[in-house]
Amino acid sequence: MATFAVDSGRQQMAATGVVEAVPEWVEVDGKRRPGENQARHEGTGLPLWGVEVLYQTESWGRVSTETVKVTVPAMTEPVPSMFRSIVFEGLTANARVDRRNNGLSVSWEAEGIASIDGKPVDATAGGSGSKAAA
Repeated sequence: MATFAVDSGRQQMAATGVVEAVPEWVEVDGKRRPGENQARHEGTGLPLWGVEVLYQTESWGRVSTETVKVTVPAMTEPVPSMFRSIVFEGLTANARVDRRNNGLSVSWEAEGIASIDGKPVDATAGGSGSKAAA
């Protein structure tokens, strides 16, 4: 797996308003599947949330939009409004080859949400706290 840091301030993203609890993965009968409990961040123990965002990309000269879920640790569920700009702290994209179809699969993670619609986010709602006090 290759991990790439993404400058969230330069890669414009818009929240779709969709946020879901990230499920903890469990093994049942030798197969992995989503469990009933919410996953937690390994370092902080905070619950993990999938924040859906929309961004513009270009591939082979063709411009299109992508919708992805960014996994963010936060004490409470982030509540971004639909189609508001969102900036993440510590945003990374993890690329790997999907063994099921030999295609490229990318997962997104962030340390927190820096701002929504230009306004700093409180640490309990997904911000790291470093910019929330500014």
